Amino acid sequence: MKRNLDSFLKEHYSLTSSSVTTPSAPSPKVKVKVPGPPAKVLKSNMVTTTVQLTSKEQQLRRLLLDVAKDIDESGKAPEPIVLRWAGGWVRDKLLDIQSHDIDVAINAMTGVPFAQAMCDYCERPEAMSKHSIGPADIGSLHNVARNPEKSKHLETAMVKMFGLDLDFVNLRKETYTEDSRNPQMEFGTAEEDARRRDATVNALFYNLHDDRVEDFTGGLADMKAKVIRTPLEPFQTFMDDPLRVLRLVRFASRLQFTIDASTRRFMADPKVLEALRAKISRERIGVELEKMLKGDHPFDALQLVHELQLFHAIFTDPTQESLPVPDISRWAVAYTCLDELLNDRDSTSVAGRLITSTDATYSAWNLAALSPWMTVEEPPNPRRKANALPLVAIVSREGFKAPNRLSSIVAASHRNRDEILKLKRAVCKGESYIQERDRFGMAIRKWDTPAGTWRLQVLNALLVEALETLTAWRQEASAEQSKFLAGWKSFLDHLAKLDVYEVTTLEKLLDGGKLAKALGGIKPGKWTGPALDVCVAWQLRNPGETDPTGAIEEVSILPEASYQWKIRRSLFILVTHQHSINDKMPVTDSDTILGALEELLGPSNTRLLHEISEHSELLTEAAVASISVLCSKYRIILDQITLVKLTAVTDPQDPWTTAQAAAAASKLLSKHLEGESLNEFITNTVLQKHLKPLFMKSSSRITASGRPSQYDMIDDWSRPVIEVQSWRTQAPWAEATIQWTVNMSTTSLVKQHWPLFLPVLLALVENESTKTKSRGLRTTREFINRCPAEVLQNTGIGRVFADVSFPLLLHLPSVTPEDESTTILVPAYDVLIKLAQSTGDTNSIERRRLFDKILRDGVFAGYFHASQHTRIVQALLQKATAVINSLGIHTTKHLTPLLSMVSLVMTDPFAVSYPPTLIAATQTMSAVITNSWPRIREAEHMENVARILSLCWLNVSEEIEHGASRTSADINTLLRELAHAARILQALWAHDASNCPAKLTEALKQEPRLSHLFPKMLA
Repeated sequence: MKRNLDSFLKEHYSLTSSSVTTPSAPSPKVKVKVPGPPAKVLKSNMVTTTVQLTSKEQQLRRLLLDVAKDIDESGKAPEPIVLRWAGGWVRDKLLDIQSHDIDVAINAMTGVPFAQAMCDYCERPEAMSKHSIGPADIGSLHNVARNPEKSKHLETAMVKMFGLDLDFVNLRKETYTEDSRNPQMEFGTAEEDARRRDATVNALFYNLHDDRVEDFTGGLADMKAKVIRTPLEPFQTFMDDPLRVLRLVRFASRLQFTIDASTRRFMADPKVLEALRAKISRERIGVELEKMLKGDHPFDALQLVHELQLFHAIFTDPTQESLPVPDISRWAVAYTCLDELLNDRDSTSVAGRLITSTDATYSAWNLAALSPWMTVEEPPNPRRKANALPLVAIVSREGFKAPNRLSSIVAASHRNRDEILKLKRAVCKGESYIQERDRFGMAIRKWDTPAGTWRLQVLNALLVEALETLTAWRQEASAEQSKFLAGWKSFLDHLAKLDVYEVTTLEKLLDGGKLAKALGGIKPGKWTGPALDVCVAWQLRNPGETDPTGAIEEVSILPEASYQWKIRRSLFILVTHQHSINDKMPVTDSDTILGALEELLGPSNTRLLHEISEHSELLTEAAVASISVLCSKYRIILDQITLVKLTAVTDPQDPWTTAQAAAAASKLLSKHLEGESLNEFITNTVLQKHLKPLFMKSSSRITASGRPSQYDMIDDWSRPVIEVQSWRTQAPWAEATIQWTVNMSTTSLVKQHWPLFLPVLLALVENESTKTKSRGLRTTREFINRCPAEVLQNTGIGRVFADVSFPLLLHLPSVTPEDESTTILVPAYDVLIKLAQSTGDTNSIERRRLFDKILRDGVFAGYFHASQHTRIVQALLQKATAVINSLGIHTTKHLTPLLSMVSLVMTDPFAVSYPPTLIAATQTMSAVITNSWPRIREAEHMENVARILSLCWLNVSEEIEHGASRTSADINTLLRELAHAARILQALWAHDASNCPAKLTEALKQEPRLSHLFPKMLA
């Protein structure tokens, strides 16, 4: 039954104030009527006042009231609709601030149905005529779903009307729990809705029906006093939603209000700060920080953050348990310095030169906010990668979810700060090189990543130096402060004198193609970038020059460019002699060709090795072919150094060689090295002279002589990784060389000289690179193949290999990407299986223990963590099959977890989409049946195995029926493996029909397709 709206309002609010008439010609200006004569007091101590609406707002008000009336008349709401405009619009209206965003609060409906009703109403011709609604006056309706993690606790409807952005929500009250900031939401009254808000000035309503502002919390008085306070008790307010702490900081700085003393006290409460760290998503913290720093008063915002001790709650990495704590005692120096610099935006001022846009201003405030982190020393981490983000950039990314570009600016500012300071101090001291335009220009070009940010990086260096050297930044500049700014002004003026501010947009005289052509047609490659930098530096030294000849001459002396010329020259000499009747070649010519090969593979020129890798298929083949011709036609004997370098091109998987070059190099080595000369070459030349010096400090698991340590060693993590792995930069060819060495070694050689192999193999296996680690494991497996069992056991090197290999079985997704994981897992299992097989006879307890550990700590644990990754599961099952076949009857102890794992794979209907995994699982099942047949014959296991095979067979059959090609190689192989496993199973009851699973007979009657799997059952 409908109720009269007027009686409803009188019943609930008992209005005692006289009505206020809306002016017939409203002014766009707002007139705030704060009580001159006392404002009328309503129930619940509600205070009212009035506002004056613009013509668009008045048009919207009339429309919304008609929509509410239409809903009331239709009976769609449980009680008459009362509409209010809430929050920020009311506050801004009273402060004479223009606002186009209006929150419409509804008492008896949620926002979505009301907004839909409004849109439907606006489509009526009579409504369009009455409210002058044109085609462009109403936008599309958008529903924003409930998302508590993003502070969207109710479904919200959004629509644009008369140029105003409207959000429709219902009045609500909130109930919080201790461990979450996401409240339980219920319909509430206007007073309950007001009291749940963050500040009294944000808790005002404009009642569309009364045309009055309603104040339930004292917001009007606080606005007049310019005070920010919470509607309810502050501590509980902040504990309910700790983000309110940052919102109050933002409103206080934006409105230039002060925060009430009692409210302020609880904003810095340790429990509140801990709740802010624990309960609030970092994205929401980032949103509030961005609004602060993009507002009109970012200095005031940071000052409040500092005073309220909020720094460590905002600027932190919550993903790390133990972080260094930056010293913020001088933080005010940085942000106060920036605020003063921004007061002078003259083109020649510091800010005028370094902060050139609104976006740059925002980035500058972020750098000032993070400045205490810029000086924090990175914690020691031997596994830290060279391109890893510095701690300050991680804090920006994780602490407040800074965008990628901002994090990149922060990282670059940290990375280049020392170099910027070095150049600035050189200018201040008048060093001799400060007139070198190319030095400063190239430095700026290097800093400018991301593009257009080098100025901000210089500003960061200024702010951090101020923080480090000045005790305070005073409003009236001290002599020390003036001297500090003068130094930076001098540096920036010097850059202007050198004319390098726009050096990043310099138009180059040469590009890569033109430069390569000028050097004689050399193919562009990785060498091109550094060569073009040489050209740019030449341009900076010769600013008026347009002829690039001088730049080309400087590039031509670079080893990266001259190398290819040497290769071409050596081929020319060789071809010339091939067409000559003379069988002798001058020593100088042979030296030229051999020198070209040496330069290609020389350990002193590893940078070149990488530079030419993209076209090595031509260069390496040409060089090795040249050597082959020299040896065959001119009978030149290769020296030991050249032979070592040939070993580096024997693996076609390396980027600097090819299959043809590898085959030719292997043939040359075989021809020059036979019998004792091969053994001598491996032990003395390769292992002793070339590899041993590179791997002296490779692993703490072994002694300096290459023997296993007798005590467990604790790694010295303070030792830089670069010291341990320097061989990667000095001699990347070492991987291929040790691989060739192991493959060419005999059992007797390994038995006698195993300590020479151990440091190199461990260095490869313990390397951070996935590719190197995998290659090291494969080489180690070949070494174990050649190493006598008694050496592995008696010397302890078997234990060393096991200790280094077992942790690699945990390189699983998501910590390790799936493709990298399989690259490591397969050879790691191969090493461990080889070790176990070499440990005593088949009944050896030690052998069984190692196989048991491989299954428990490797296969079962790996499947538990990565069962959703099909290729990982495939690899685990393949290795499980090898272990089962090695354990034999002793597999029985693992029967239950094995059957459980195989069952999960084979009965999964989606597994058919990747048949190789099912093939591996079926082969594992066959191995289980074969090696654990006494237990499989038990009824429980027999029925389980039959069930698994049957379900898998039916899944494959359905896949074929739905379009999968039966002729597919994988599908055919899978069907054969399933049939093979079924035959093994049937053999267990071939001589005793009582062992046949009773349920299988029934299943065959119900499902004829199983007759192809168990054909003997129907015979």
